[in-house]
Amino acid sequence: MEQLKKIHTSCEWKQIFESEEFKEDYLYQGLDLGSTYSKEKTIFKVWAPSATEVVLNLYQTGSDEEENAKLIDKLPMKEESRGIWEKTVNGDWNGIYYTYTITANGKKNETADIYAKACGINGQRSMVINLESTNPEGWEQDKFFTPNTKTPVIYELHIKDFSSDDNSGISEKHRGKYLAFTEKNTKSTGLSYLQSLGITHVHLLPFYDFASVDESRQDNEQFNWGYDPLNYNVPEGSYSTNPYQGEVRIKEVKQMIQALHEAGIAVVMDVVYNHTYSTNSWFQYTVPYYYYRTNEQGEFSAGSMCGNDTASEHEMFRKFMIDSVCYWTKEYHIDGFRFDLMGLHDTDTMNEIRDALNRISGEKNILMYGEPWSGDYTSIQEGYQLANKENIRLLKEGIAVFCDNIRDSIKGSVFEADEPGFVNGNLSLINDIKSSVCGWLDGADKKFMPYNPRQIVSYVSSHDNYTLWDKLQYTLKAKPDFKGTDKELIQINKMAAGIYFTCLGIPFFQAGEEGARTKQGIENSYKTSSSINQIDWKRIHQNEDLVNYYRGLIDIRKHFTALSSESDEILKQIKFLEIEEEAVVGYVINGNRDLEDKWNELCIFYNGNDKKVVVDLPAGEWKLLSDGKQMGLSELISERIILNQHSVTILGK
Repeated sequence: MEQLKKIHTSCEWKQIFESEEFKEDYLYQGLDLGSTYSKEKTIFKVWAPSATEVVLNLYQTGSDEEENAKLIDKLPMKEESRGIWEKTVNGDWNGIYYTYTITANGKKNETADIYAKACGINGQRSMVINLESTNPEGWEQDKFFTPNTKTPVIYELHIKDFSSDDNSGISEKHRGKYLAFTEKNTKSTGLSYLQSLGITHVHLLPFYDFASVDESRQDNEQFNWGYDPLNYNVPEGSYSTNPYQGEVRIKEVKQMIQALHEAGIAVVMDVVYNHTYSTNSWFQYTVPYYYYRTNEQGEFSAGSMCGNDTASEHEMFRKFMIDSVCYWTKEYHIDGFRFDLMGLHDTDTMNEIRDALNRISGEKNILMYGEPWSGDYTSIQEGYQLANKENIRLLKEGIAVFCDNIRDSIKGSVFEADEPGFVNGNLSLINDIKSSVCGWLDGADKKFMPYNPRQIVSYVSSHDNYTLWDKLQYTLKAKPDFKGTDKELIQINKMAAGIYFTCLGIPFFQAGEEGARTKQGIENSYKTSSSINQIDWKRIHQNEDLVNYYRGLIDIRKHFTALSSESDEILKQIKFLEIEEEAVVGYVINGNRDLEDKWNELCIFYNGNDKKVVVDLPAGEWKLLSDGKQMGLSELISERIILNQHSVTILGK
C-alpha cells in the first residue's frame, strides 16, 4: 500500500487502517515485538507500517540527567514484511536503554518501545533486560496462584495507601513501596492483617508505569491513583526503592507478589487499556492514528473523558492487549485482571483475552472483571459491540462486571452525596434489594440481563467516589463528622456489608471499608495527598468490632459456596419469605452438599427499619450465626426471631 508512506489526515488514516487490504497485508501475529535479549545478541522489532524511517538509539542511562549519561549509537533499522522494522545488535546489551526515532506522516518523533519490558526513570527510555536476573530466590516455584476456594473475596488496595501511614508497622524505607508487602510479623497491620481478614484476592490499583507522578521525587505527598498509562508492560518506578535502575522495580514487584502468594493471597492487577496518558504517546509516535478511535470529523474519541480512547477493535491494539495481559500473567504470575472502563472495549477483544488466559491457566482460574460502562460516547468501528452492561450476554463465562445496581440499591447514588439507598433511608428500594440478592439475574432490569451469577461483582465502595463511611455521613448526618465513630453509622455500615456479602456473585470491597475508612468527604481523591488517601491503621484498630464483622462475613462466604455459584440454577434454590412488616427482606437459600457446605441452608433477613421487628422463621431449628451486630454466635432458635434495627441477621442449619 503506497499510501502508507504518504501524509494523510486522521480521517484518511481511519479509512486506510480499517480497510480489508491493510489488515490482509499488515497484520502481524508474531510474539517477538520489542527487544528479545540473549547474552549473544539482542533483536529489536517494532511494528510501524506507516514509517518511512526507523532508527534505533542506544543510551547508557535512562535519562540525560544521570551520571555517565551518553548516546552510545544510532542504528538504522530495516523494514521487513508486514510493517516490521528490525535490527539485531550483537553482544550482551543487558541494562542498556533504548528508544526509536520514527519518521511517519511527515513527522519525526523519538519514542520508547510500546512493547518494552523495562525502562528508566519516568519511563522515557526503554531498557534491554535479562528477565531471569530479576527473579527473586524461589521464584521458579511460585506460580500464578489460585486459592483453594470457589468463593473469592476481593480486597481493593492502592500500593502507597497500604503502608504510608506512620502506624502501618512497615519500616520507613519501605513505606509506600512494593517491598512493604514483604515485611512479615507486623501482627495487626500489613501483610499479617491481610491474612487475618481472610480475603482471597488483593486487587492492586495500577502498578504498570504511569505518567502522573515524578519518579525522581520520593516524597509522601506526591500521589496519584495511576490511571494514566505510559508503559503498559513495565512496573511503576515510584513504588520501587530505586526508580533509576530499571531492573529494581521488576524484581521488587515479583517479591511483592511472591510474598502475597506465600500468605495465601492471590493478586489482581488493575489495567487501563482504554486510554493513555495523552495523545503524545508512544503509540501515536509509532503508528500515528492507528491505536486511537477518531470520530467522523477526525477528532480523537473521548468516551474515557480523557480525550484519547484506544481502538481495541483494531487488530494490532487487540493483539497488544492480549500480549500484555499474557505477559503479566506469565512473567509476574498475576492471578486476575480488573479492566478500567471495560465498557469502552469491544466484546470480541474481551472474549479473546478470556480465551488466552484460559489457555495459560486452565478454564477461568484467573479472575477477569471490569467496569461495564464508559464516561461518554466512543466512536467504535461499525460492526463491533461494546463490553458494557447492555451487552453482558455477549461476554464469555469468566468475565465479570461491577454491579452498580447492587451498589446504588444499597447505599444510593455515587454521584449525588445526599441521595440514599436502602440502608440509609430509601426503603422504597426493597424490590431492588431482592433483585440484588439474585445478582440481578431475575430479569428486573431489562437493559441488564446477566446469565451467570459469577458475572456479578457485588460491592458498595471502591477507590472511585465517596467511601461508604463518607456516603453514610452525608446522607444521615446534618453535620458530617467524618473522623468520628458514630455507633448508629457503624451499625448501618454493617448492614450495607451484610447485604452485598449475602448477594449472589463475587464480593468486593475497598481497603479500609471494614474500618470505617474516610477520605474526609472528598469524592474524587485521585491526586490528593497520601494524608487523605492512606489507610489509617489507628482507625482500623479503633473500629475492631466492625473489622471483626467483616471477618465473620468472609468466613460465612467461604463455608457456603452457594452464594458464589457459577450456575443460574441457584435461583431455584432461593425462596423469598412472605413478611408483613415493611422494609424487611427475608429469604432462604439452599447450600451445595456436593461441595460440603457448612450449612444445608441459610436463612437471611435484612431489616431496614429504625426499630426491632419480630418475624416468623421457616420450620425447623436454626443456629443464629449473626444478629447483625455480632458474628460467630451459636444460639439455637425456632419459630420466630427479633431482628435488630438496621441489621442483617443470618441463621443456618
